[in-house]
Amino acid sequence: MIACDLDGTLLDANSELTNNTVNYLKKLSKEGHKIVISTGRPFRGCYHYYQALELDTPIITDNGGSIENPRDTHFKKITLTIPKRIIDKLFLFAEPFTKTAFYSVDNGLYVYKPSDRLNWLYHENEDTFFVDRPFTHPDNPEPSGVMYIVDVAFKKTFEEFILNDCDGILQFRDWGSDAKNAIFEIYQKRTSKGEAVELVRQHYGFEPDQVIAFGDGLNDVDMIQIVSHGVAMKNGVDEVKAVAKAITYKPNTEEGVIDYLQSIFNQNYVNQPSFFL
Repeated sequence: MIACDLDGTLLDANSELTNNTVNYLKKLSKEGHKIVISTGRPFRGCYHYYQALELDTPIITDNGGSIENPRDTHFKKITLTIPKRIIDKLFLFAEPFTKTAFYSVDNGLYVYKPSDRLNWLYHENEDTFFVDRPFTHPDNPEPSGVMYIVDVAFKKTFEEFILNDCDGILQFRDWGSDAKNAIFEIYQKRTSKGEAVELVRQHYGFEPDQVIAFGDGLNDVDMIQIVSHGVAMKNGVDEVKAVAKAITYKPNTEEGVIDYLQSIFNQNYVNQPSFFL
């Protein structure tokens, strides 16, 4: 089983799958390997990659907040969401210093104070419907995670509220800040790409040592750490490399995942590594 993150990992600099990537992963699928997408994107932001690869496996989205198989009607979708009361509580506290915030549920994109600069994060397609209103609206659904951009002066206050005043349910990733803004990804503590990959592994009956995973970002750390053979991208952050069993020879812009897989499956490959470092 081969679990792959998308952005910064399987996709190139233009957020696309190269022809070589598509052809090689299709070849591995035909040979019996299970290719599993594991991404922070919502389903609508990655399904076209799933289709291009002609996959029939479960797809992990929202950083592990959702697992579904669009090709198998018998596969029961698994979704881990933040309770509405916590979403409302967080919104009411943060609203005075919120620059913008948004989340996705299915094809719905729920945004407070939309910003054109964030279109690349919205992952809109022809089926997306846009909802611009406060998150406290009673018809807003429960999300798996939510993005907030807040006034940097309130960064510490916001962090403390997330950790101490949300019933112990929430965790966050700090996406960085500048002189004006601080960016946060907020999610259920139990949300994990690693746990989602484990569920898919058990679904297929693979042994732990039959799983490889590739990732590059902070949201990949638990996945890379939990699998038997976690591989960090050459272009990945130091936190991922620190827990990985191996590092790709090439970055995502040079088909690093495919290059590494070929080094495992092609006995004559010049850079063939030991399977474990």
